[in-house]
Amino acid sequence: PSVVIISQGVNFDGLYYGQLCIKHNIKYIIICHKAVDFYWPPKDERKYMIDVYKSALKCYFVSNHNQNLTEEQFGFRFKNAKIVRNPMKIKPEPLIYPSTKEGFKLVMIGRLFVIDKGHDILLRVLAKEKWKKRKLSLSIVGTGPDFKGLKAMASLLKCENIEFLGFQENVKKIWSNHHALAIPSRSEGLPLVVIEAMAAGRTVIATYAGGTQELIQDGVTGYIGDATEKGFEDTLEKAWNNRDNWKTMGLAASKFIKKEIPANPEIDF
Repeated sequence: PSVVIISQGVNFDGLYYGQLCIKHNIKYIIICHKAVDFYWPPKDERKYMIDVYKSALKCYFVSNHNQNLTEEQFGFRFKNAKIVRNPMKIKPEPLIYPSTKEGFKLVMIGRLFVIDKGHDILLRVLAKEKWKKRKLSLSIVGTGPDFKGLKAMASLLKCENIEFLGFQENVKKIWSNHHALAIPSRSEGLPLVVIEAMAAGRTVIATYAGGTQELIQDGVTGYIGDATEKGFEDTLEKAWNNRDNWKTMGLAASKFIKKEIPANPEIDF
């Protein structure tokens, strides 16, 4: 091939392919979709990984956070890096805000993978009597390896205000029935669910994971805090106390996304 594109789930799980490209004098590009602060490059592989990064035509990251963390993990600043965006499934046009007569509905969208997504954090918070007494419910959308474990945990904690909806194809339909996104992630790249929620005109209640903090202005377009039980409960409490402004904040979020994310990022790439 004249060029190879190496698309990685994190920031070094595909670099061996880059090493092969160097060996065979093939030009290559690296894409990193996530970087995790608790998952570092193996000590015996650091040297070749650094060579692979430095020899790439370009190294693309989905957020500034991910690029900075990768630089810290490998100990040098990239001269061949650039930030790119992923395409959205919906356009940044606010959807009609649902009625709140029956209460407020949160939704958590994503792979059911606790280590990254932090579903367990949110379940522990909503299991508390204070939250059970409030007119607040949670829908969990998605499938993944921790589906059975999370259902068992929700049952153990007697979380009656939570429902598992499985995989959902229609993003607009999800947002037509929910008021805000809850995303207590421990690690991220730049979550598409955050971008799409904001595009749909919905408030996001999130954590300082990956590039999420680059999109949310706390108290203006959403709420953001630490990925711990106490930290996320504090964030959720702040959001709950300001719930009557979620609609207005969602409109501001949609305007921000329209300005921040290119209409066709895949074409730009």
